[in-house]
Amino acid sequence: MALTRDRNGWDGVVLRDPPQESGILYPSDDDEPMADTELQYYAITDAVFALKMHLQQLGRAGTVRGNCALYYDPANLTAYVAPDVLLAYGVAVPSEEGYAPWVYDKVPDLVMEMASPSTHAQDSSLKWERYAALGIPEYWQYDPHHQYLTEDLLGWQLRDGAYVPIPLQLDRPRGAQVGRSSILDTDWGLDTTTGTLRLWNPVHRRWYLTVQEAGTAHEREATRAGQEAARADQETARADQESTRADREAARADQEAARVREAEAEITRLQTLLHRQGHSP
Repeated sequence: MALTRDRNGWDGVVLRDPPQESGILYPSDDDEPMADTELQYYAITDAVFALKMHLQQLGRAGTVRGNCALYYDPANLTAYVAPDVLLAYGVAVPSEEGYAPWVYDKVPDLVMEMASPSTHAQDSSLKWERYAALGIPEYWQYDPHHQYLTEDLLGWQLRDGAYVPIPLQLDRPRGAQVGRSSILDTDWGLDTTTGTLRLWNPVHRRWYLTVQEAGTAHEREATRAGQEAARADQETARADQESTRADREAARADQEAARVREAEAEITRLQTLLHRQGHSP
């Protein structure tokens, strides 16, 4: 389930839209492939999906984007980085545009990179430095391949202009290594069985679904609804059959009552006739 944007913003919440008079366009991507590998692609789409669900669950307005160009020099539109995942509260960024902090008067609240063969090195160096310099409060890295980072899930909070590691700890009841995101007010988790990245739903106290899980759940719900409809049709058919049988029984009862009345009338007629002829009944 995705957030929907109208003229008032996401789900009716007024947002800060970009000024329309500047005439400057900020392309939304860097013309590079969204992902090196299928694992990276699914990691990005699942994280974006979970974050959108999280915003909707908490009733918060904002923008969540995948592979969105993040500009950092208003005098040079070729100066940008493209985080795999970007979250910014309280702003509505058109889908065809990138993110320019000076347009929205704020930097993104959170960025995330999914490690891949061609990107993991700069994720931990050039991008790390750029995100810190921009003042982005929280930075996360996840390695869906389980081979490019020192740990499959890493997180940092910005303190005094430098990133400080977010500790992860084993949460056995939830079956994951979890790290607290103060920006999201919930936990990112690394599934101890599958190694997949998950985001915790603090309202329903379970992990948000992945895109595939949500699709499967939708199919199950559609199947269940179809089965319920079929059962309802069967119940209606049985009720119709019972009603038809009841109508037939009522008709037979009416016919039997009519025959009884006819017989009683005939007996009365015969008794009257015998009485007239001098016969005792």
